[in-house]
Amino acid sequence: MKIVIFSIIIILPILNFAQQKTIKAEYPLPSGYSRVEYSKGSYAEFIQTMPLKGDKTIKAASGSIITNSLYKIWGVVDIPLLFKSDIEQCADYSMRLWAEYHKKNNKLNELYLFDYSGNRVYFKNQKKDFKGFLQNAFAYSNSSSIKRGCKTVSEKELQPGDMFVQNETGGIGHVSVIVDVCKNSKGEKLYLVGYSFMPAQEFHIEKAQTGYGIEGWFTLDGYNKYLDENLNFGKAVYKRFTP
Repeated sequence: MKIVIFSIIIILPILNFAQQKTIKAEYPLPSGYSRVEYSKGSYAEFIQTMPLKGDKTIKAASGSIITNSLYKIWGVVDIPLLFKSDIEQCADYSMRLWAEYHKKNNKLNELYLFDYSGNRVYFKNQKKDFKGFLQNAFAYSNSSSIKRGCKTVSEKELQPGDMFVQNETGGIGHVSVIVDVCKNSKGEKLYLVGYSFMPAQEFHIEKAQTGYGIEGWFTLDGYNKYLDENLNFGKAVYKRFTP
């Protein structure tokens, strides 16, 4: 009696996972412009390569979908909110990005945020984990803190990660973040800019409309005009997190 052994070969499909879209890879450049490149491992490069969600929905901390007639959403950054409470608004999200950069690059010992007066508070000196450190910073600092604590930069220096900070009274203000930069042969620059808002919500990239920029990218004057006409929290100053 012969025993016949059958071998069954299971052919598994080859899975081809598409790479997640990033800011740098997703947005087309206006005619005649080229993207400004930044050093690998820099904060500017981190911002340029942030991942994007597959859709353009903005979720609030509560989990509900944000609708705002002001927004012309060009994309939503895929860095979900950490908290269900209403503490991760515009200034907080700009601090969140700075913190995520340090976390990704194993530099948490160099991470600082601010107290209300704009003094640096270092992660390494606090007896808190990453989430607890951010929660404390978001609860006790705001756009005024960023204005006081961050470096002022000129128009010519602006790069991804730099912020438009509006705060004239120390109370309510607003923070927008540059996420990409391109320029033409004349040295004229265009910017992609995004922000979180109230109530606490995910960070979206705003698409420049006619009168504010070119092919979806803002001119510097155009974004300042957008702020003056739509988010009137005072004249913006340009600020940067520095080591």
